Amino acid sequence: MKRNLFSIALILAILCFIWGNSALSSSISNHISDTITISFGGEITHSDEQEAAATTILTSSHIRKLAHITEFSGLGAVLTLLSVRRQKKPVHSLPGILLLGMLIALSDETIQLFTGRTSTIKDIWIDLLGFSIGCFISGITIHLITKRKSKQ
Repeated sequence: MKRNLFSIALILAILCFIWGNSALSSSISNHISDTITISFGGEITHSDEQEAAATTILTSSHIRKLAHITEFSGLGAVLTLLSVRRQKKPVHSLPGILLLGMLIALSDETIQLFTGRTSTIKDIWIDLLGFSIGCFISGITIHLITKRKSKQ
């Protein structure tokens, strides 16, 4: 019971983080991305500088995309772990987990529309990529641990 409550609290915390960042204004979001970009030695670029950004190793846009992949990977990993613990045949819950990931990605991009930020299909795919990576890593890890325990 305590594990389930911890897992649910962790999922809610990740969702609050994801949706909280999406609710930030464009100027605040850009400031955060620019600060992180500078700290990693990258260059700050804006949409009208896309061509210049193509030759830059690390840009603010890259940082934002990496952030989305990372936060959605965490969410996918936690949801997969929770699902596997609760199901006798966790493979059956995979379509539901992926559908949930898609709905969360869609809602994330929808929130951005209300804050004056842009929302694109590409961003939804990036979120789903991150979510899938998290699901995959959790699934492989669980499989390897289970396989190792069954050999012992």
